[in-house]
Amino acid sequence: MKPEYYKPGQIKYSKPQILWLIRNVLFHDEWPSDHIESGYAGGNGHIASHHANFETIKMIIGELNARLRLCGIAGWYLEYLTLIDYGDQDYLKTRLAGYTGVTPSYVSFLANMALRFCKGNERKHVDFKWFCQYTQYNDNAWNKRRVK
Repeated sequence: MKPEYYKPGQIKYSKPQILWLIRNVLFHDEWPSDHIESGYAGGNGHIASHHANFETIKMIIGELNARLRLCGIAGWYLEYLTLIDYGDQDYLKTRLAGYTGVTPSYVSFLANMALRFCKGNERKHVDFKWFCQYTQYNDNAWNKRRVK
C-alpha cells in the first residue's frame, strides 16, 4: 500500500489532507519528501506558477494555522489528538478533558467540529460557535430523517 503523501498543488483541505498537514507540515519549514528517487536530476519542464515553491508551502501552513485559530480551543484539541501518536485516543481525550474541565465526549465533539470547520477550499465565513450549532442542528435533522 502506498503511504499517504500530498504535493502542495494537490491540497484542497479535505479531512485526510488536513490530518496529514497537521502531522507532517504544520510545524516544519519545508514540505516532506515523497521518498521516491527516480535517478533523474532534471525537472519535468517549466510549469507556470504565480508563487515560488517556498511561498506556496508558507501559504498552505498559514491558511491551516488561520483555520485552526478560528476554532479556538477546539483547534488545539484537534492538533493535540492528531500530533500525539498514541494508540489509546480515549486516554488522551480523558487527559485533555481533565485539564480543561469538560467531558471526554465534548473534547471528541469539538475536535471533530474543528476538523469539519477547517475542511473545504475556502475558509468559512461564519464563526466557529455558529458553525457548531448549525452543523449539530443539521446532523440531528439528518439522523431523524434516516431513522424514520
